[in-house]
Amino acid sequence: MRTPALHKSLSFKRLSLAAAVASSVLAGSVAQAAPFSAYAGATVGLSPTGQRCPDYFPRCERVAAGAKMFGGWNVTPNVAAEVNYFYFGRTTSEPLLDKRSTDISAKAISLGINWNIEMFEVATSNIRLGVARVQSKTDTTSAVGVLSHDSDYTTSPYIGLGLSFPFNRHLRMVTGYDFIPVSGAGNRNRHMLSGGFQGEF
Repeated sequence: MRTPALHKSLSFKRLSLAAAVASSVLAGSVAQAAPFSAYAGATVGLSPTGQRCPDYFPRCERVAAGAKMFGGWNVTPNVAAEVNYFYFGRTTSEPLLDKRSTDISAKAISLGINWNIEMFEVATSNIRLGVARVQSKTDTTSAVGVLSHDSDYTTSPYIGLGLSFPFNRHLRMVTGYDFIPVSGAGNRNRHMLSGGFQGEF
């Protein structure tokens, strides 16, 4: 027959063992969650357009300056949930015998995933897939002012391909190509070639 003191001692030992096991499991969970981190960055570059430029257009821009801002959270060591904001710039076209000019611009926001594949510990390839909400604008102006202003929204798939190179634990150089097919009259597909930096924390 166990004495009350011995019984209390055994109960204390069991409680201590259970606490130790729970602490080990918790510590293992924290250790596994440690690689999960957030990141944010920005890139600037060129945004080619698919518009046609007839011979009688002395001014017809095919490439605009663009930019992208992005942020994400690593849900696994190789896959991140990500949000992107794109500004595809503005292009202008002007016919030879007409006093009007047409400005075309677009911006978009996308939600998706960023799949990271480490390459030889010196670079990481990035494959981005998601859905984008695109706003396209067309403004026609003349010497007397704005003649027309058209704006519409489309929802489109988004794909991005890129490479990134780490400088240190918290800073990385990123490069990429982003593509969003946009439906509607004319070739309104959006492209961006850009480079910039990404901070990790």
